[in-house]
Amino acid sequence: MKKIYILLAEGFEEVEAVTPADVLNRVGFDTILVSTTHNLLVTGAHNIQIQCSCFIEEIILTDAIMLILPGGLPGVINLMANEKVKRTILEFCNSDKWIAAICAAPMIVGEMGLLKGKRATCYPGFEKHLLNAVVVDKVAVTDGKVITGKGIGAAMDFALEIVENLTNKEVVNELKKKMLVI
Repeated sequence: MKKIYILLAEGFEEVEAVTPADVLNRVGFDTILVSTTHNLLVTGAHNIQIQCSCFIEEIILTDAIMLILPGGLPGVINLMANEKVKRTILEFCNSDKWIAAICAAPMIVGEMGLLKGKRATCYPGFEKHLLNAVVVDKVAVTDGKVITGKGIGAAMDFALEIVENLTNKEVVNELKKKMLVI
């Protein structure tokens, strides 16, 4: 099974990391929480600690199909300041693999110039960082192999958008029924 990596930095938004991880695991994806710090236990923006399975240095690109960047502050700032994170994002992009970012995290991909001409969304007020993107007012949007989400309230829609892109609408409909997503 191909892996999906979710990068966590100190101050990440817990719901935006755990919701996609849970939803993707429910449909059989090997979803791995990855520490971008020097500790496998990473503390979120609301002081919830999450145990990661590995460090960013241990990601194997050939085993991966997607990289997910949760939002949250200062988590996004910490991800942006990490050169290994930026190199990993570029490796995924250059290998034609999926990248998904929610809330403030699309600013990372935007500031790196990877949203040029793509439709994208983000947390209100961060649109200026989506350099040369076509900003849309949707809770979740896909353009090419980039998926963006608006924020914490859109975490489930964001996760379902990812599932639909990696599987199909029927899988999403069945999942929504089982999870009582209206």
